[in-house]
Amino acid sequence: MNQKALGPMDATPARSLRFLLCDTAGKVGGLSSSDEAWVSSPIQCLDKAVDAKPGLIVIRIGDMPFRERDTLVELSAALKRNPHTRNCPILALLHSMHRKLLEDLNRAGVGFVKFIGDCTLDSDQIRQIIDAMGPHDRLERYLETVCPFVHYRQIDSRHEMVSCGAYLDRMVLGGLRLHELCQTIGHLHCEYYLNPRRKS
Repeated sequence: MNQKALGPMDATPARSLRFLLCDTAGKVGGLSSSDEAWVSSPIQCLDKAVDAKPGLIVIRIGDMPFRERDTLVELSAALKRNPHTRNCPILALLHSMHRKLLEDLNRAGVGFVKFIGDCTLDSDQIRQIIDAMGPHDRLERYLETVCPFVHYRQIDSRHEMVSCGAYLDRMVLGGLRLHELCQTIGHLHCEYYLNPRRKS
């Protein structure tokens, strides 16, 4: 882990770093050390973070209903508002790239993100993720990577339609175009990004 990149964690050696993991889906294979803690709800996370003062708070946001996802975003904001936890860095483990979620997490004060899919994690894997953290994992970097014209329209409690705001939301995005252009720095060369349509 690049300690200089993480700021508030500079004083703690990587291998002795204490972390608190909030995973409401329960996809954790077990934590093996007394300096690691796992909780399954936002309330437990807030309470534990205040009491234990972890060096890092890890919040897993998987493929879940939007209401549950929004609750975890609000947890991040609450941790950053709380005087006991506001200086603790937060790492969000995300299911997939999502521009609006990144924007919400950025407003909430989350500093770092990793994209891990839907896999079950164990203590060693979480440690490896933390040890590898660096400037490339800063949330702002991903906001620069994903096209700001990617828009989301909710269909039901856990599904959305993704569209191109630069094309007046008349183009549905998905497949290779979304993953290989709209969600990469390549969007800077997209004809719609360079010349967005305007409503008449």
